[in-house]
Parts: sequence; C-alpha cells; structure tokens
Amino acid sequence: MFRTRAAGVRKPVRTRFVRTFLFTLFLVAAVGISMADAGPIGGRVVDPEGRPVAQADVLLLRGSTVVAVATTDSDGRYGPIDVPGGQYDLTVVAPGLRLAPMRVRVAEDAPTHHDLRLTLAAYQEAVVVSAAQIDTTVSRAASSVSVVTSQDVDRLQARSLADVMAIVPGIAAAPSGTVGAQTSLFPRGGESDYTLVLVDGVPQNGFGGAFDAAHLSLANVERVEVVRGPQSALYGSGAIGGIVHLVTRAGGPPRASLSVEGGGDGTRATTASASAARGPWSFGGGFDWLESEGDGRTFESVGGKVRNDDYTRLVASGSIGWSDSPDRRVRLDVRGGRNERGFPGPYGSDPLGLYGGLDTISRGINRHAAVAASALVRGRGLAHRLQATWSDAWSDYVSPYGTSEDRVDRLTGRYQVDAQAAGIGLSGGAELLRERARNSFITDASFGEIPVERSNLGLFVEARPSLHPRLLVTLGLRSERIERRRLAGDGSRPDFAPSVVWSTNPKLSAAWFLRTGTDGSWLGETTIRASAGTGIKAPTTFDIAFTDNPDLRPERSRSVDVGLEQHLWQSRVRLDATWFRNTYDDLIVAVTQPLAGASRYRTDNIANARSAGLEIGAGWRVAAVLAARASWTWLDTEVLGVDTVPDRAFGFYEVGDPLVRRPRHAGSFELQFTTDRVSALLLVHQRGAMRDLEPNFGSEVVTNPGRAVAALSASVRLARGFELFGRVSNLFDRRYEDVYGFPAAGRRLIVGLRAAAGN
Repeated sequence: MFRTRAAGVRKPVRTRFVRTFLFTLFLVAAVGISMADAGPIGGRVVDPEGRPVAQADVLLLRGSTVVAVATTDSDGRYGPIDVPGGQYDLTVVAPGLRLAPMRVRVAEDAPTHHDLRLTLAAYQEAVVVSAAQIDTTVSRAASSVSVVTSQDVDRLQARSLADVMAIVPGIAAAPSGTVGAQTSLFPRGGESDYTLVLVDGVPQNGFGGAFDAAHLSLANVERVEVVRGPQSALYGSGAIGGIVHLVTRAGGPPRASLSVEGGGDGTRATTASASAARGPWSFGGGFDWLESEGDGRTFESVGGKVRNDDYTRLVASGSIGWSDSPDRRVRLDVRGGRNERGFPGPYGSDPLGLYGGLDTISRGINRHAAVAASALVRGRGLAHRLQATWSDAWSDYVSPYGTSEDRVDRLTGRYQVDAQAAGIGLSGGAELLRERARNSFITDASFGEIPVERSNLGLFVEARPSLHPRLLVTLGLRSERIERRRLAGDGSRPDFAPSVVWSTNPKLSAAWFLRTGTDGSWLGETTIRASAGTGIKAPTTFDIAFTDNPDLRPERSRSVDVGLEQHLWQSRVRLDATWFRNTYDDLIVAVTQPLAGASRYRTDNIANARSAGLEIGAGWRVAAVLAARASWTWLDTEVLGVDTVPDRAFGFYEVGDPLVRRPRHAGSFELQFTTDRVSALLLVHQRGAMRDLEPNFGSEVVTNPGRAVAALSASVRLARGFELFGRVSNLFDRRYEDVYGFPAAGRRLIVGLRAAAGN
C-alpha cells in the first residue's frame, strides 16, 4: 500500500493507477459485447425423501458469479431460466438442505432439464453481496464469510445485531451493560471502529467509523453477512477490519408477520414485517418497537435498585422495487428511527473505589434517517449498477455537565460495470462519498460551532479469472482520494488548510476446490481459501478537531489469512479452520510526555499493533430435526513500539502488552431441534479472561474474568399462522461484565405470540 499527497509526492503512481483504471473499464466494455444465444434450463427440486421443496432458490453460477436465480413453486419446480449457452455450476439454497455444486451445460436454443435431489446438511448455501464486487455464494467466496440467515435470527429470537454476533467467530461484541447499552465490535483484534456496517448498502457508521451495535434492528432481515479481514479494496475507507451487512427482505410470495412479547425487567416489544410481489412490482418493510426498564436488581454500590437504565427503540423501514425483466431492476429503500437510553454509570466492579454514585441524569437520544436508490441494467453482455444514498444521524447527550449534540449527514454515489467473457469476470467503477459532522465541542475561536467536512473518491477494479475449473481467484484494487475541507482554528488548534491523501489498497484472494464432493463417498467437498490485502480507516471527527496536526493520515492494516473447509457424509458434517494475522500501522494516538521525541504534534500516526489467531467451526446435522453447531476463536494481540521510539508504547500500554477487551479465547455452542410444530435452541457462549480498563476514568488496566452464559429459546405452533414463543437469557443467572464495571443483565424470561400469513 502507498499514500501520496496533494503536494505532488509520488504523483506518477497516482497517474498510473488512473490510467490503469480507465483501461480496465474499456476492457470490461470490450469483452462483454459478444455473448452466445440464450438457452432455457428448468427442472424440479426434492428433499432426501423425494418430497418437493418449495421456496428454494436455484442458483446458476459461472465461476464465482451468480448469473441467474429461480425460486421453486409449491411442487418444487423451477425455471425456465434463460441464460447464454455454455457451462455453469448449479446449486440450491434451502434451510437444512444442500446440493453440492454440480457442473451443467446449457445448449443454445435447446431446453435443458435437471431434477435436483438435496441432502441433509449442517451447512446452508447462501447468496452474499459483500465479499466481492458481484453476487456470489458462501461456497464460492474466497474471503472468510459467515451468513446468519433469517431462520437463525428466528431461532435465536435476536432483537438486535449485537445478539447475532454471539454465533459469529472472529468478531468480539462488548456490550457495556443491559439492553440498549453501547456495544462495540472488535474484528480479529482490531479497534472498535474498524468494522463497516451496512443496511442494504447504506453505511451506518459515524464519521470515522464509530458504530454502536445495540440499536440496529433485525426487523424484516433476510440475512446478515459478515466478511472478516480488510475489505478496503472493495469498500474503501472504513472497511479496515471487516464488513457486517444486513440485507432486508423484499418481493417474493406475499408474507406478513406480527409479534408481541413481554417479560422480565419491564421488557415489551412489537415487531412487524411484510413482503410481496405483484407483477413487476416488489415490496418489503419492517417495524420494530422495543422498551425495557433496565436492570431491576439491587446493588450495594447504588444503595438499592438501579435507576436510569431504561431503553426505548423505534425503527421503521420500507422498500419498493420494479423489474419487468431480469435485465432491468430499480429499488428504493427508506429507513428511520429513534432510540433513547439512560446511562447509570459503572455501578459494577470498582477496584479503585472511584465510583461516585448512581448517575440519574445522563441520557442519550439518537435519531436516524436514510434513503437509498439503486438500479441494475444489463445489455450487450454488460451489467451496469448504480446506487445513491443519503443518510442523517443526530445524537443528543444529556449529562450533569450539560447537553451536547452530534450530527453526521452523508451522501454517496456509486457506479459499477461488470462483464463475464472468455473465462474472466471483470468489474470496475467509481464511488463518491461526502460527509459532514457537527458537534457541540467542535468550535472556532469565537466558540461558534463549525462542521468537519470530508469527501472520498474511490476508483476500483476487480478481476475474477477462471484459471482452472477448481480454482477461483479474485484480484481487487481500489485507490482512494480522501479530502478534508478547510477547518477554522479554535485558539489551541491552528487553522487547517484543505488536505488531500491518496491511498491504494489491493486484495488477492483465492479458493481451491480440492474435492468437489460429487462422488458420494463419506469424504465430501474440500476447499482451501487464502487472502491477503490492506485496509484503511480515515480519522474520526475528534481526531481531526482536537489536534494541532494538519496532516493526520488514515490508520492502516495489512492482513493475511488461510482457511480449510471440509464436508463429510454429504455435508451432514462441516469442519472449518482459518488462521489469520493482521498488522496495524499509523494508529492515531496522543503524544504524551514519554513519547515527546516521537512527534512534534499533540497527536500523530505513530502507534503500531498486531493480532493473530485461529477461527474454528464445526456443524453436524444429526437428523432432519436435530443439528449442532460450534465455533471457537483463539486470539493473540500485541502492542508494538511507536515509530522512531521502538521501546515505548502508546497510552497506558507497555511494548508486548495485549490489547484491552480482546479475549484470548471465545466460542459458542448451539443445539437446535426443529419440527413442523416445535423448535428449540440451546445456546452457550463463552469468553475467557481479558484485559480491560478501570471503569471510571480508564486510569489503569485491570483483569476482567472470563464467563460462560447460556440461553434457551423455543416456539410452538398453536394453529395455522399462530405461534407461541419464549426465551430465557442468562439461564443460570450468572453475574458478569462484558465491559468491566458495567453488569450484564441477569436471568430474564420473555414470552410472546406471533401471527404470520403467507410463505
């Protein structure tokens, strides 16, 4: 990776990239013009007993690209799918079932028929849109990808993104209290602002990457895609450690759901969702209201019951789409909501005796709104994709010292062109982001509030050559131009002139299918995956506003991972393991007295750290009604010396220390039981001891003990369309703290009723 400045440093490198980018766009257009005539393909999908499988998605792939999707009817029939003649891979997406990708040949202008018999599987295929510049599948993705489906969300009875992260390896979620408490995500040892979070392609992070996972509702969610490792070659600044992408449901057969629930700690919730298609039109939407009175237990530290721990959330979303053929599609998404929470302070562990008593004043109120428009147009072998988004987020925080406000508004525009010909897939395009942040504490010399404004222009190319039928390779490159607008001084901060930074981030990933698993033996598919790439994260609002350094650069990462996936007994057992290593450079830290010789500024890009680890997963479909799944992550982090002073570390760290709030061991175990009438899930989540901060002033490092916590959820169908469900979280009423000083909720029983119609 390299960086160039507006002053002209290494300008020829920048020029060469732009020329390469333009040449690649021309090449994409050139290779896509010649395509063969279309041929139809169809057939029937059945389960292991020969019964039809309805509402299954039949996928046709060329290389790693999903080129066509068809949904089966009530008799399991799909098609006809019209695709250009040639060779494809055929697979199916269906809960609890799987078809090992099979090679088929489609003749030009001649019907092709394939009946597909699925097998029981511990692993469900899924389409993912976040692991490459095109739609692909989990089995064909060369990156480390996990998908949490809507069926998983229902079994977990998850209410927010923080709930589902418990079953995803490699990303540690750290909630600072009970329902609605601030929850940070730490990807593979990276910082809490290193994960780019999207909802239907709309960024959810704050200015510079901050994200609170407690408030993101799962109403009407179709799947949650988690891509680990730096993805800046795809998404630019912010995707330095990984991506979490919520994809909502729209279109398809008419379906609707309404649930109400209530239980311990004054918890009440209502969730509704609906989706349908009529002619060329498709619709989808969701509504979520959640309220909790907070921790109802008694603590000596507060002299009674906890107060000011309540939480309220209201979120609504909707989408409308139009498509009169597979070659034309437009969609409009809207989303908005509000949440409010009290902050009683760190009333838990207090080793230094610094806790001053329950805070009954501090409260946070967050509001957000977003609109996204997207389009897909295919013709002459090319696919043109366009997207534009607008989002606005407001935050008000009331404390004993007064009220502060924060607001971030953002505009994005993206264009991409794709082509597939001569055994190679190519994509290229550009993305523009403009964002502005305002905060009560960011002022000029006369104490007037001033905005921090920034724009990012990303130029990207990606190639997916088919070097061998069993080898998929993806090469991506993105050059980012990050411009900060002029910022007036505040007396201690000098006036900052406009600043421009260029950063180019490559990524190379590959998947090698050692075995295809189509011979029927007990040893099924074997896949090796490997990737290497770099990532960046631009400075935050406060990084920019509270420094005398006009030239802060993005923080950077370099990453490599290698993984093995093995299927056994026709995918009824699935094992996987991934080793990774990350190096984090140019971390922005305060230049304290021990580091006085490292920089002439108050803050600078001088700190470094690394992480390495192993992610292991296993799944077993014991029978059609019984399945088990487990994951475990071992993580090793280390603080490295700062630039020019290698024997000194930043902040309160010593060289060689582990990073705080990164547990060395973490894992989960799920046992699922599912029939037509009854389902149940036992979930156990474990976290080892980890270093943490003294909770009042962060004045020293402490040890946060490990914990294991269990949850049980179940549902029973009372009658057609009506379901009774319930869950018990913290089943054994353990007292623990995921963030030191902030107790997690005790045992809590929630019971609800769901009414559903449609498929």
